[in-house]
Amino acid sequence: MRRARCLMIAVLAAGLLSPVATAQAEPPRAQLGTTSTITLISGDKVVVNERGELLGVEGRPGMRFAQYVRDGHQYVVPADAVDAVGQDRVDKRFFDVTALHSFGYTDDKIDRIPVLDNRLRAAAAVPKKEAEQRWKQRATARSAGKLWLNGKAKISLDQSVPMVGAPAAWQSGFDGTGVTVAVLDTGYDQNHPELAGVVAVSKDFTPAGIQDDIGHGTHVAATIAGRSDKYSGVAKGAKLAVGRVCEADWCEESAILAGMDWAAREAGAKVVNMSLGSQMASDGTDPMSVKANELTAETGVLFVAAAGNSGDRVKVGGPAAADAVLAVANLTKSGTVNEWSSQGPRHKDFAVKPDIAAPGTDIVAARAAGTLWEYYVDDLHAKLTGTSMAAPHVAGAAAILAQRNPSWTAAELKAHLMATVKPVADTPAKAGSGLLDVGRAVTQQVRADVGSLSFGLLEWPHTKTFTKTITYSNSGSESVSLALQHDLGADFTVPAAVTVPAGGTAAVDVVLDPRKGNGTFFGHIKASGGGVSLTTSVGAYVQEERRTLTLSMTGRDGKPVPDEFVVLVNMATQEASIMEITDGVGTARIGVGDYAVLGRIDEKTANYAWFTPVSATEVAGRVSVTADTTVTLDARQGKQISVQLPDDKSEVWYRHADLRVPWKPGRINGVASIIDGRVPLYGLSFGAALPELTYESSLKGGQPLISVVGGFPVLYWESSTYLKPGDHALDVAERGTDVRAKLALVRTSGEESPLDVAREMQQAGAVAVLWAGPVPFPANERSVIPVIAVAEHHVTVTPSRLTLRAIAGSPVSYTLYLQDKGALPAGTRQIRRSELAEVKARYHTSGPDGYVGQRNYPVVNGEPKLSIGALDEDLMGPVQRTEYYSAGNGVGWFHEGFEGATSWADLKAVTYAPGKKYERSNHRAVASPRFGRPSAVTWSLGGGVDRAGDMISVRISPFGGSTWVENWRNSGYGSVELRHNNEVVGIVDYRQGSLPAAAKDGRYQLTLNAARDTPALSKNVRTTWEFSGAASGRLPLLEVDHTLPVDLRNSWKAGVPMPVKFTASRQSGAGKATIRELRAYASFDDGVNWVPVKSIVPPGGAPGGYVSLRVVAEDTDGNTVDQTVVRAYRLRA
Repeated sequence: MRRARCLMIAVLAAGLLSPVATAQAEPPRAQLGTTSTITLISGDKVVVNERGELLGVEGRPGMRFAQYVRDGHQYVVPADAVDAVGQDRVDKRFFDVTALHSFGYTDDKIDRIPVLDNRLRAAAAVPKKEAEQRWKQRATARSAGKLWLNGKAKISLDQSVPMVGAPAAWQSGFDGTGVTVAVLDTGYDQNHPELAGVVAVSKDFTPAGIQDDIGHGTHVAATIAGRSDKYSGVAKGAKLAVGRVCEADWCEESAILAGMDWAAREAGAKVVNMSLGSQMASDGTDPMSVKANELTAETGVLFVAAAGNSGDRVKVGGPAAADAVLAVANLTKSGTVNEWSSQGPRHKDFAVKPDIAAPGTDIVAARAAGTLWEYYVDDLHAKLTGTSMAAPHVAGAAAILAQRNPSWTAAELKAHLMATVKPVADTPAKAGSGLLDVGRAVTQQVRADVGSLSFGLLEWPHTKTFTKTITYSNSGSESVSLALQHDLGADFTVPAAVTVPAGGTAAVDVVLDPRKGNGTFFGHIKASGGGVSLTTSVGAYVQEERRTLTLSMTGRDGKPVPDEFVVLVNMATQEASIMEITDGVGTARIGVGDYAVLGRIDEKTANYAWFTPVSATEVAGRVSVTADTTVTLDARQGKQISVQLPDDKSEVWYRHADLRVPWKPGRINGVASIIDGRVPLYGLSFGAALPELTYESSLKGGQPLISVVGGFPVLYWESSTYLKPGDHALDVAERGTDVRAKLALVRTSGEESPLDVAREMQQAGAVAVLWAGPVPFPANERSVIPVIAVAEHHVTVTPSRLTLRAIAGSPVSYTLYLQDKGALPAGTRQIRRSELAEVKARYHTSGPDGYVGQRNYPVVNGEPKLSIGALDEDLMGPVQRTEYYSAGNGVGWFHEGFEGATSWADLKAVTYAPGKKYERSNHRAVASPRFGRPSAVTWSLGGGVDRAGDMISVRISPFGGSTWVENWRNSGYGSVELRHNNEVVGIVDYRQGSLPAAAKDGRYQLTLNAARDTPALSKNVRTTWEFSGAASGRLPLLEVDHTLPVDLRNSWKAGVPMPVKFTASRQSGAGKATIRELRAYASFDDGVNWVPVKSIVPPGGAPGGYVSLRVVAEDTDGNTVDQTVVRAYRLRA
């Protein structure tokens, strides 16, 4: 049996619920939100909703996960990645769930994880199915360079050009002539008249081609250097070098990085415009920022980048966060900062960002042909808003200034553009130094050497002052006296005036005394006089009081905990961080306040496995930090947490646990783990009360299929050939000795595959393998002989003989959800059957006997509790047994399952009542086309058929039942054809697609043809729907239901009449239908000949044969369905 099956093995399930004679009616079902699965670089998986909010973690057995929110992003970091992320050997974005979802890196969209090497070049992507093994290999190769995620950046003039002073610069004779500006974007419209002769060179770094089919790049290019009487670009004399780095509105970082290299080293650009950027806050060390700094230092090119369009939700990201990059905020035409313009200060170090502001709201510029219809102004122009539109104004200005001062460095261009701005009534954290004024920039002879002063983060305690200097220079023939004014407050000291001599320089010291007060400070220093105006933006964060929290940890073995982590949650802000524990001690420098401390202490052996420690102690407590604080935690003081199932023969096989302090839906701070149910579990609570604490666990249990009589517990087994039921007394022999007809004891560090070891031991003549060591992740195949895993410490001395007790299958199972609030549970919790629902479960098979299985997610008050993992179990099918589920208190269950390679899922979660009995049939014939979709999983088909305007969207599951549908990854092939008045108008893949519909009314015929190789039943299905209607919305298609009294093998006795029931109804959301006529037919020769059926299928066929079914129905509105299922069920003797 395999436990804790990971999502990588697509295990879906479903079934039919019906009451027994004394049972409740069908339990109510709850609809869940659409979800996606994301495979992390470690091979673990997370489940998120459509907004990217975290719902659950499905990972390697026993692995613990730090779950925390930082800067609005949800992180899920496995325990074996904490050190690598903390030491910056692995890009933390690999575990940034929010970012991975926004990039579209969900498993239904990509099957590989894009990566960059430590030289920021695209490297071979990691296949998700190999992620766990690759991660394991990397963990052993600690000398490897940093591994980066190949993330994505987001592409985020008649009035605006005069607003930035461009006409004044033109009148002075400067329009960018002789300067090349590179545009890294979505390409350009090669036929647009305003770009004719403007583009000197171009290169495509995507598969899309240089022709702009998005529109963004053309708009940006024209804003920089477009030629037009009304909509002229800022630098109308400049040339452009266009690099396409964005295939759509998302841009792969590898393409961007390659484009940056080309622009700076090959294209001859002096200025590079990047109207794109990361959607994550950056401290200037992201790949694009690093590359920009490197290229500026090497080539002198100035990068101008959009600050971003995240408002106050996310700080400025890369590449705008780089020191060398000129980051541009978005102003409205009235000169105020657009509310969506990303703000500063810079992440972590609180440096001043953005740098400057420019108009970016309602900017009219060139429109690429066939694009931007929703922003249409005329055939050649579109109106767009964003920092993407603000940045090219500044890039054009930089080209003009470079023409005026061809010897200036990138730093000089940046500083002068920032200093010569017009004032904006906002702080530097929103608008930088102010509004771009290129007219002043090209004429003013006095300049400053810096555009901003970033005092940055000044850590507590504060014992001294800090000084930064502005140096003014004067290229004129007369000295200039400047009055200095600032709005920085009493913490800052700035001289009242300074005189800058002709042809000379003058320095001004700006002094910050952090002892006068803490907090975040932003403002401007303005130097003015004699027609000169220079502005310098200033920023600082004077850190509030900080104290050291020290955790001293002792394990249950009485020794310092060698290697652990805890999650610290600031209870006031809900910001969280990870504290690493090494040799029993961990420290963190944190602000004063109350913190939740959440973690787990494992008692480890030399060959420690996450899933099977000697013991485990959950840790949860509250600590108030007002001074340097030390907290001593001793796992020996923990109280045992155990669960007693209702019958003595059953045991808890494994349990998921989620220890957290809730913040809001989709944002989780805490620790999630899975552990074998036979490992002793303890709870250690400490400190003040923590009412916010939630401790949730889901448990799976039943009778063990294999046990050691009178001995130690069996932890896990992996077998396709179970031992025959009964007791088996076997001699034990160590691997490497004579193991013939014996139980082979294999001591292992866990690096080997149990499947390979099983094959080796079978060839040596062993009956079974006793696996002593870390339990590896279950493989997706069965071993040739049983593999029985035990904790290493139970066999330190080799036993001479053991008796193994085997049963064919557990006749009972327990699927439980438990919740405790405010404190960890303590003692033994006795589970009573009266608090559970009893389900008589039948697992049907459509082929030969083999493995079937189930997966169950708890759903509480309509919220899927995926964060505590799915509860899985393999069975030898077909089988019927009794299952018990937690019920009441809002607890429900979402069921999934599989038969061989075929998997399925319920359409909705079910809610049971305590003490009540139900019946449930899983994968019962007939499987036929369905419109419903299980909203808790995204790998299933279905969703319905809808019309929107002149398009019909088709989302049909070819194989399903009244409450379940099969997984789209199952083997199958086919098509859907749409006809209008008997003329074919389109054909798409049989699973989903969009088809063109005629604008007028008429009769439509939609035909689904689907076939599959496995399983043996429902080999071919053909359904034709005929309907009328040109209105948008859910279309009135009819769905057919079959009710057949088949046995567990989906068969019926040959030669015996079978009672049947056929019904038809409209797909959900299309209104109710009155069926005017329904006819049914049966075939015993795969559809060659048909006989009519009313309520009885007549005798026919022979044992081993099949029965096919056809149903034709029509409602009173004239909508019809004609459905044929070949081999709907089988015939037995």
